Amino acid sequence: MSPLCQNLVIISLIFLIFTGCSSFFRRTPNFTTIQIPNLIPFSQVEGLKGDQWQKLSKQRDQKLVTAIILHNAGKRKFTDFLRLSIQNQFLFHLYVDANGTIFGDPKFLTQEWTAAPGIDTEAIHIVYEGTQETLYNNYKQKEVLEKTILYLAEELYIPKTNYDIISKKGIFTHNQAKRRFGGFVDFSPCGSELALNQILTNIGGKFYEEDDWKDRFVTGWVLKKENKDLLKDSFHPTNGRGITKAEKVIFQHLEKTEKGFTPEEYRVKYTFRGKIKPSCVVLHYTAIPDYFRSLRTLEARNLTASIMIDTNGKAYQLVDVIEDRAAAATGTNDNCIQIEIVAKDTEELLKQPEQIQKVKDLVIELTTKYKIPLSNEKLEDLNGVFSHTQAKKKWGGSIFLNAKDFDPGEEYMELILNSIGGKYFPEPEWKNRSSMDWAILYRNFQP
Repeated sequence: MSPLCQNLVIISLIFLIFTGCSSFFRRTPNFTTIQIPNLIPFSQVEGLKGDQWQKLSKQRDQKLVTAIILHNAGKRKFTDFLRLSIQNQFLFHLYVDANGTIFGDPKFLTQEWTAAPGIDTEAIHIVYEGTQETLYNNYKQKEVLEKTILYLAEELYIPKTNYDIISKKGIFTHNQAKRRFGGFVDFSPCGSELALNQILTNIGGKFYEEDDWKDRFVTGWVLKKENKDLLKDSFHPTNGRGITKAEKVIFQHLEKTEKGFTPEEYRVKYTFRGKIKPSCVVLHYTAIPDYFRSLRTLEARNLTASIMIDTNGKAYQLVDVIEDRAAAATGTNDNCIQIEIVAKDTEELLKQPEQIQKVKDLVIELTTKYKIPLSNEKLEDLNGVFSHTQAKKKWGGSIFLNAKDFDPGEEYMELILNSIGGKYFPEPEWKNRSSMDWAILYRNFQP
């Protein structure tokens, strides 16, 4: 073989090794030897009746396990925590009580339980009794918890860090998992970052604060976190006020100049993101009681609405063409006309009659033109008139994300829809609201 050919062979081998095409250097856990010492199986828990809890699991390939998710039980004791989990169709793999006793599923490697949707297939869910404050002072419980996590991390080759939850490889709190994958029921910092910091430090791992999590400020998180400097640097508008010429306004209930255009100072600067074929309308409030401050806030956050309605009832088309894609409500932007309504809160919205009338008029005009149902029942079909809160509960994608009815308020939505001949559906009646496919789940409890 010539020297050239020999060199090519060597280069090819190096390429195969470093691109992961060779499995020679991969570590494979010895799954048959992985067991939790002194584990008390769920099946032996006194008072646990029937096999309902067993029906909540599904089989998984143990080779897929790459993460540990840490939860805490707060003030609830084990039996109460377990009962609530089963009632709400969740479950966890291991539970360390205040005495350091471990309860759990002996088949934790091959059983997938739902506790943090989006990462359940890859995760072992571990709950510790109490809070991070009680854990700090309970040396026996903390020692058992740390030894358990260290053992599993080393046996399964799980990285001892919370840096990269996107890869689903590492040790994370439920709080971090919810921020990335959704599946909220409540917004308490479950698992507790301070507790995880201490645990990772004690087992030779590395803890990262939220701002340092991998790609924390990049699109893809259900609960966004914005970096104002990055937003400022990345905002390079291509359309809107002072940049491009708008087309004439075609809707009767929108303000226009004598020549038929939106007054230039009322428009928004935005990045062109393509066109939509409208099939729904989403109503928001600005949370700022001033039109122009609301406009500048949209621009500062690189967001866009289609229309904004001032407190005096005057409505303005913000974009060049009403069918330009807005960026205001994740999951709906490709299909919906986004209407921002200027007000501090729902209470203020309900006290502005001229504005309320304009919202009604515009919703009727838009839904008539685009043949959109006057109903908020079928959000996932993207066909109807919805609140931003409803969209957030389905898809997340907000820095302001919680389970309250706040944007623009369900009381307000009911008023608008029912007064224009539509039909308002309360949350329990939204299509498929009880399914797991929501950023904010419709349950009373979650581990």
